[in-house]
Amino acid sequence: MAKPRQSAINFYPTPDRPIPKPILFGAAALALGAIAVIGTGRATGIGIAGTPTVETLAHRELALDERTDGSAALLDAHSREALITIVEGEGAFAIEALRNLQRNRLRKGIDDAAPFLLALKADGRLVLEDPRTPQQVELRAFGETNIQAFAALLDPTGEGGQ
Repeated sequence: MAKPRQSAINFYPTPDRPIPKPILFGAAALALGAIAVIGTGRATGIGIAGTPTVETLAHRELALDERTDGSAALLDAHSREALITIVEGEGAFAIEALRNLQRNRLRKGIDDAAPFLLALKADGRLVLEDPRTPQQVELRAFGETNIQAFAALLDPTGEGGQ
């Protein structure tokens, strides 16, 4: 009976067949090059994409009120007027968006008492911003219905609580 032949191809290094030094040097050069490019980009700002600064035309400060009975309300941060109220088990996009921003604050250990900002930008975008963190929610990404839900929260005068 013939012995099964062992494969001559090894896909991993062995003491007899180590990884060739040019491959190791190439991998090290690639890693160091990537670190250098990233470090240069962070230090100089070259190649780093950021959110452009656009003038705010109207805004309204909003707060989230989570109640003990499981309901929640979206409030005007100054007057404390309830703009949207939901009962436990329901979901409203506006409230869920603020809950996500609030969770982000909690993860970062930031006081969650500061209001959130609903802003209409000069370029027509409607953005939900957290002034305590750099986080923004671009509302057009969630469709026209959700944009209209937030647009209705801005004052009809266009002042938006400024």
